[in-house]
Amino acid sequence: MNLILQVFYTLFSSLLLSLAIPNELLKFGSPFIAFIALIPYYMAVKRSKNFYIAFLLGFIQTCTTHLLSSYWLAFFKDFAALTLGASAFGTGCIGALFGALLYMPYYTEKRRNSLNVTSISQIHLIPQRIFWFAAVYTSYEWLKSSGFLGYPWGTISSCMFRARIFMQLSAITGTYGITFLTVFFSALLGEGLELYFKVPDLPAKKRLVDSYRTCALLWVVFFSFSMVYGLVEYKKTRIPVKQLTTILVQQNEDPWLEGSDRQSILLSQELTTKQINELKDEDKKADLIVWSEGCLKSAFPDANSKYSNYPKEKPLFDFIRENQTPLLAGGSFRKKYRKSSPEYFNAAIVFDKNANFRGWYGKNHLVPFAEAIPFMEYPAVREFMDKVIGISAGWTPGNQYTFFDIPCQWYDKPLVDAVKNINLNQEFYQQKSEEEKPPVTRISTPICYDDAFTDIMRPLWKNGSEVFMNITDDSWSLKKSAEIQHFVIASYRSIEYRTTLVRSTNAGLTVVLDPAGKVLCELPLFEAASANCDIPVYKRKTTTYARFGNWLPFILNIFIAFGLIFEISGFENREYVFPEKEIRLRKKRAKKDDKKSDKKSDKKSHKKSDKKSSKRDSKKEKSKKK
Repeated sequence: MNLILQVFYTLFSSLLLSLAIPNELLKFGSPFIAFIALIPYYMAVKRSKNFYIAFLLGFIQTCTTHLLSSYWLAFFKDFAALTLGASAFGTGCIGALFGALLYMPYYTEKRRNSLNVTSISQIHLIPQRIFWFAAVYTSYEWLKSSGFLGYPWGTISSCMFRARIFMQLSAITGTYGITFLTVFFSALLGEGLELYFKVPDLPAKKRLVDSYRTCALLWVVFFSFSMVYGLVEYKKTRIPVKQLTTILVQQNEDPWLEGSDRQSILLSQELTTKQINELKDEDKKADLIVWSEGCLKSAFPDANSKYSNYPKEKPLFDFIRENQTPLLAGGSFRKKYRKSSPEYFNAAIVFDKNANFRGWYGKNHLVPFAEAIPFMEYPAVREFMDKVIGISAGWTPGNQYTFFDIPCQWYDKPLVDAVKNINLNQEFYQQKSEEEKPPVTRISTPICYDDAFTDIMRPLWKNGSEVFMNITDDSWSLKKSAEIQHFVIASYRSIEYRTTLVRSTNAGLTVVLDPAGKVLCELPLFEAASANCDIPVYKRKTTTYARFGNWLPFILNIFIAFGLIFEISGFENREYVFPEKEIRLRKKRAKKDDKKSDKKSDKKSHKKSDKKSSKRDSKKEKSKKK
């Protein structure tokens, strides 16, 4: 019965967390639910009798959360068994290992337990249990979000888009500081409920409550700091140094249903022309046109000859020359080799204003089991995947970071209450240098999945990116929650590096975010639309996170490692080490205590008898004298 209750608690926790993550009911999720979502899971782990049960609960919690929040992975062509099934099983396995790890403090208690839970010697275990739960769960999210098989969806931080002030903490700690504080709160409440309902009212309870209160105060201090810091950063006035007038096009065309890219190109041209005309009415000109991932089907550089005359109604290159504006579009690039088969890259292709092909960036982090299959370089694996599943090849991951310098304008909007000192000796030379060196904005072009990973985005920023210009196609998901989940996860990049993030997508969410995560421009989901936006470009400033990366998970992992060594090696400074020794020691102490009590009682009885006998003797002597 106890196990059934634990499984129920775990499933309820998964349901709460899935509701907190952006979904079809709560489009941007719920931070409030996120703060309480793991309370049932904390209580279930605490009630576990052994590591096996904790392992099972960890698998159920993480696998169920994945299935409920990322069910739309099943719509990826006919590969649901790989995209949803394999990812859910893999997530569950990672969660199971960390679930067993969460049980470690309770195993430690049971190793020395016969002591009551209210024992004064266990007062220190309350902060230990709470901190351990928050640290291990944060480490779990870090591990599941890292590496080739990393999947940063279904995380606590993805619930927080409505708490924009709290999100600002990611500039210091990354998303993992947000996860840690949120999980800490759930563990704190879970421990508080246990303390209130389960611990009897004994003298030692007061000390337990004092220990708990100290732990709660610590959370309040850290959370208050994050909110004050977040409020200051969110309200801070940031003045751009340049601006890049950009046209963003959202085609809402499913490339899997099209035999060619003709319709997609013509629609993109129509939507682009609409924005060009609007800019002309305002006496402005676009600096860059951006089309989403996968717009162009033919592989470059061979496709140069094709798009000179295609589509027939309006060839692509003629369209670019006519507008005299550089174009960034999603396509593919083919590398030829003499002795081996060619490699194909999911690429961002850039053309200058004269329609010259200027370069490409290959998507670095491919989607596991969808864009890249592990070990496909081996003929046996390739043959098996071709015959059984129908996949004969995949994309090749990019192996370099490419940047594009796009001509733009200086930011020249008047500033309210601004003071400007003009030095006549220097003004001429400043103007001359500006004429000789017109401003350019250095953009990086992470593709789709790239924008969710620190190991891609951080090197892009460190190597000079001024604007993240992401192109994405999530239209295959068919669900608004899938589009919004990706957007929310990507939105942290603008805050972590205090830089502008642009997302130009096929079906949504096409959006521009400033360095505080504020939405400057947005297009509706699953609609063919376009927009022009003066994208602000800010002076690059190094944040704590940009400098040190994922330093918080690193510290937490060290803490967990030392905690495990401390427990396993038995180097604890305590009286009891193994259950057998504990029992022996307790028996010896009980015997000693019994002997002492017997001796005390004998002494007391002897004293009483001596007193009585002395009284009798004195009475006899008195009677004789009389």
